[in-house]
Amino acid sequence: MIADGSHVRALGGLPSGIDDATLAPFFGPASRRLKEWVGNEAYSDAEQSTPEDGDRAAALKDAEGYLVLYYAAPRLNMVIGDSGIITYKIDGTSSDEFTYLAPRELERLREVWLQDAVSSCRVYIIKAGVTVGISTVAADE
Repeated sequence: MIADGSHVRALGGLPSGIDDATLAPFFGPASRRLKEWVGNEAYSDAEQSTPEDGDRAAALKDAEGYLVLYYAAPRLNMVIGDSGIITYKIDGTSSDEFTYLAPRELERLREVWLQDAVSSCRVYIIKAGVTVGISTVAADE
């Protein structure tokens, strides 16, 4: 793991109330994806306290942080109540109620974070044999 909860919160503008335990499940998928993009050697170097390539380590730290946000976004956009998952509210929201992103809005935000991850480490992505999938969100209908 290159990034940590503090770095992820800073990148995403998340409040401190979203603690490390909430983000923890998403570091594994983020690190595995980043390793696919840049290779184990580059990733391992970035994990070191004094990496050989400091610029690359900083870029990979940002990329991993954005990937954590990408994977965490659906979980952060919901509340699980006694009767199940509570989703977004469309009408009649008062000032003391929370609203959540609609599925399309959530997917757009996730795509922004995925693109930020790719942009952060683009020059370090292995050229051969790796396809970095960036899907496009359909335009409003």
